Amino acid sequence: MVATPVGERIRTRRLELGLSQRELSAPGVSYAYISRIEAGFRRPSVKALRKLAPKLGVSVHWLETGREDPAEQLARMVRDGHGQPISDAALSLANEILAADGSAPR
Repeated sequence: MVATPVGERIRTRRLELGLSQRELSAPGVSYAYISRIEAGFRRPSVKALRKLAPKLGVSVHWLETGREDPAEQLARMVRDGHGQPISDAALSLANEILAADGSAPR
């Protein structure tokens, strides 16, 4: 399976949320820069991805790769427990990882 280019992932997610490029822009990430990223003319910096990811409601890892962040997957598994007891420390860490991405703890 061929990965979707980062610009296409950004555009698709932005449109899913009903955001314009101007609405997605942030200090240091202009709407013109976003336009060039989406068109495939620019590769976004990690700094830009860190600013865009929360506004798009996704992880930086997903923007970069198109795959769910393994740390988030693990944190959800630990937090949800799948019927297995987990320590308070593990639950606290899982919630910390998920909170950093904007996911609310349960």
